[in-house]
Amino acid sequence: MSLTESTERVSTAALLAAVDGPGVTARTLEYWRQQGLLPKAERTGQAGRRPEWTYLATAVEQLRELLRLRAQTRQPDVLRVALWFRGFEIDPEHVRESLVSTLRRFHVQILKEIERRRDPALPNVEAQWAALEQVARTLARKRGAHAPPRFGRQRQEERDRAITVLLGLVLGFPEAAARLGDDGPLVERLMGLDRARRPQGGVGSWLTGAPGEGLDGFVAFGSLPALIAAVEAADAGELLAARELARTALVGIAAFSRMADAFALTDNANGLGAWRTIASDPMAAVWLTALVVSIRRNKSYSDNLRAIVDAVDQTVLPADMQARSLADLTPEDLKRNLERLPFLQQAGLKRLLADYQNTAD
Repeated sequence: MSLTESTERVSTAALLAAVDGPGVTARTLEYWRQQGLLPKAERTGQAGRRPEWTYLATAVEQLRELLRLRAQTRQPDVLRVALWFRGFEIDPEHVRESLVSTLRRFHVQILKEIERRRDPALPNVEAQWAALEQVARTLARKRGAHAPPRFGRQRQEERDRAITVLLGLVLGFPEAAARLGDDGPLVERLMGLDRARRPQGGVGSWLTGAPGEGLDGFVAFGSLPALIAAVEAADAGELLAARELARTALVGIAAFSRMADAFALTDNANGLGAWRTIASDPMAAVWLTALVVSIRRNKSYSDNLRAIVDAVDQTVLPADMQARSLADLTPEDLKRNLERLPFLQQAGLKRLLADYQNTAD
């Protein structure tokens, strides 16, 4: 079902039957409506003495998406932003409040963890950094679903330092930017960007300059204080514009990474594998929307973002769409189409199509 406007309506019973989710009842739907996660039902008829309440047909798709997202998070603010990010109708003012609330909560949570570990015997800045190192060390050693992803082998001590600097940048600590000269390579490796500095299976290198060079201005527009201030000042139009740019960038760069990996026959061939990892994470909607809102307030950064999104929109997404159309062909038609291509292109496309079939993206 598409998200195009429709006058078709479904009853509560039909909505529940369409998803058949365990534990999802009419009362559950009412609770989610109150949280702004589902559209309001409207009274559209009468069955004897009982009023009939119905939803727009798009509520079926919204409920299905909500159930998928709730498998990853139960936070209403995050769910609200993630649904809006995916194109569902949610009041932009409500979205703005959810963005600010989520970012503030994350900010306060980290600062509290730092404060708990602060050594009062040390000078203020030194004590703050030492406490941040302890928080980062705990995070770096986490395993499982809530651990930071790993994009390559990295010594534990280097991973600790990289996460410390990255958290410092996110918090807006000047000391973090000052350490990029020494620890920039470690941060790049943590994020998998180091792969972009050397050719991988035919995929050329594209990252140049000193390691960490692109992160030195991050505090000005990408730290939590900067993001919160930008979103607080944003109007509905800015939020919608940011959403479109962020969605195009996320989908396009993730697709570019997928294609590069398929043809290079290696993981994270172009250093952008992180985008594939976050593509389905509900929190990506929060971070990327806020980041784009903030970036668009700085002309030089905004122009760079616009150039990237235009390139993705004009080259990567059409190629991705063509590849997906091949994946929908019958085996016989697919074989005829692939036979026209050189062997290496055939092999790369086969790996790409197999990747499409094995993922839900």
